[in-house]
Amino acid sequence: MPAAPQFIAWFLALFAVTQVPLYWVQHPDIMDFPNHLARMHVLMHWSESGILQRYYALRPFQMGTNLAMDIVVPLLAGWMGAALALKLFASFATLLVSSGAVALGRAVTGRVSYLLLGVLLFAHNAMFQMGLFNYLFGLGLAFWLLAAWICARHRAGFWLWMAFAAGCVLIYFCHLSALGVYAVGVLGYELGCARARRGLIGRSTWQAPFLALLQFIPVALLHLLVSNSAGSYVPVPFTGSWLQAALVWFAHKATILALSPSICISGYVLGQSVFGFLLVFALYVGFRERILKLAMPVRWMAGMLALAIIVLPHAGFGSNMVDIRLIPALGLMVWCGLEVGENTRLRPKVVLGVIAVAVALISAETAREWVSRDTQYQRIRTALARISEGATVASVVLDGRSESLSISPHAGAWSIIDRAAFLSNFYIWPFQPFRVAYQIPYVPLAALARTDAPGTSPPTYERLKSHYDYILIFGGNEAKRMRYSPNAEAVFISQSVRLLRTNSHVQTHIGLPANGVTGRPERGAE
Repeated sequence: MPAAPQFIAWFLALFAVTQVPLYWVQHPDIMDFPNHLARMHVLMHWSESGILQRYYALRPFQMGTNLAMDIVVPLLAGWMGAALALKLFASFATLLVSSGAVALGRAVTGRVSYLLLGVLLFAHNAMFQMGLFNYLFGLGLAFWLLAAWICARHRAGFWLWMAFAAGCVLIYFCHLSALGVYAVGVLGYELGCARARRGLIGRSTWQAPFLALLQFIPVALLHLLVSNSAGSYVPVPFTGSWLQAALVWFAHKATILALSPSICISGYVLGQSVFGFLLVFALYVGFRERILKLAMPVRWMAGMLALAIIVLPHAGFGSNMVDIRLIPALGLMVWCGLEVGENTRLRPKVVLGVIAVAVALISAETAREWVSRDTQYQRIRTALARISEGATVASVVLDGRSESLSISPHAGAWSIIDRAAFLSNFYIWPFQPFRVAYQIPYVPLAALARTDAPGTSPPTYERLKSHYDYILIFGGNEAKRMRYSPNAEAVFISQSVRLLRTNSHVQTHIGLPANGVTGRPERGAE
């Protein structure tokens, strides 16, 4: 077992390696990064811009989820640029998750080994690459609070209960799914301990889990009675038979199971097809040959989290990807519960070397992929900076495989930052508990171009050109993007996108559908 200062030094060094790609490029290839940055821009500059006030509103502060970024980043941005502040928030969220997993491993196994450094293999997981920073921030707090609960659960007292109840509320303010991971972890740990002591039959067996769950009473009341995040997101109804629904459910769960290595490690080729699946194979061999074992409480914690992934729908509770976002948490929970078999000796330096090389290679591949896309993001931003101030921009994502490097469909958010534009796919829909929202007269305009429902075909160019000044087309190949908008005026063309100018201000506007609002809102509408 390494000395604590030595372990901490290696942990911080390898963590720094994982963060190199984030600061190496100006525009990291994180899907929601432009959208988050645009929202921070509106939060900080809304009062200074009449155009931003025309399109967007700042709702009164309300208790709810997804608050961490909206509170922390503007405070940091007062000392530095908003982009750097957002990157620091992302780094701190990753640090919380990684260090929290180490603390959880120390709590459940009673020791610290170089094997725990493997949690840094998960630093570039799919949730990070998608930009779910609030969730990762909350997940890190959940791991730390879970480790604290395991260490302090035998110390009964009102003030201890208050402390953990406050911790639950803090996690809730970050993300509801993170609170779910903590709740499953607490219940799984208590059931695992009860099973190891007396079995699961008997009144006394359930006393400890029941008392443990009392800490969730305040946050449950907050969610039901006060919060604006009770969840109004309703999944698209399924109209087929029960058999068809079961087959779709099974196919979805089988797909995320097959993709779980890439969801946990990285979505790029090396991390996905090499380290992700190699890691699964190594764990399989380690368990089969009894080189590795899983601590008993973690078996219950991970088992219950896996069950939650199977049972939970893809969308619900005011969010999307409800089941998928739990997969990296499950991977980290399993990893932090790993122990070396009783009759096995793993050389610490070998373990350290293998993990260090893997972390460095994954970070190097991420940096390479981001550098190759950084130029594209810069070109798109330059093109969007030339549009008229206050223009309306629709983002359209076509189906089909792209022949070039894929980039974020939220890249149009640079137009909000640089030109105070109206953007159709700005992630501020009514069911999302963000302070920034569309002004009411412009909600129908946004709805006209949005395809939030899975499987929905993008709106036609003919329908959008009468309502938007510009249309930004993602997805497919160049031929498909041209077929989508024949004879349209393209002001920018790249490998990944096509920016069209519609000249809509001289065209006849058609009515907006199914909402009682007709025509395009006037530029002065509030």
